[in-house]
Amino acid sequence: MTCKQGAIQLIDEIIETLNIIPTNAYASSLEVFEGSTLGKHFRHIHDFFNCLVTQCDHNHVDYAKRKRNQTIESQKDIAIKHFSNLKSSIHVLDESRVLKVFADFTLDDGCRPEVQTTIGRELMYAYDHAVHHLAIVKIGLQSIDPTLPIKKDLGVAASTTSHSYAAVHGH
Repeated sequence: MTCKQGAIQLIDEIIETLNIIPTNAYASSLEVFEGSTLGKHFRHIHDFFNCLVTQCDHNHVDYAKRKRNQTIESQKDIAIKHFSNLKSSIHVLDESRVLKVFADFTLDDGCRPEVQTTIGRELMYAYDHAVHHLAIVKIGLQSIDPTLPIKKDLGVAASTTSHSYAAVHGH
């Protein structure tokens, strides 16, 4: 599987997850999130993928300068639409294309090194970042309604799933 295929498959899983969330719960403050919402996590996931696909044409990506679309965090249907649109944007990317990413280790904007990378590597980064947030989303979903049909491996890295499978099957 390519990085693009993995990212698109994860976005399909995100859309599937969005579809099971009760509309009134999407933008509601959750105690388990200390007042934050599911919508904010989905918006944050979208921000990273969107930042990559919109900025890579300039050969630089700066995740600190991502656009934060508030409607994605407040309206589930808008989030679904934006994630669906991301799939076609990712599909046409050239994974081997070299670009630079601004590192973000400090609040000092003048001290941000540029790191050479590729679109494929950045898709891996956005993917891993999304998996991390989906683990948090899963906790939120379980706090809303433990009977929601949440995928067992939502928010679980593929390497963890592979390791667990291998351990059970003696590999």
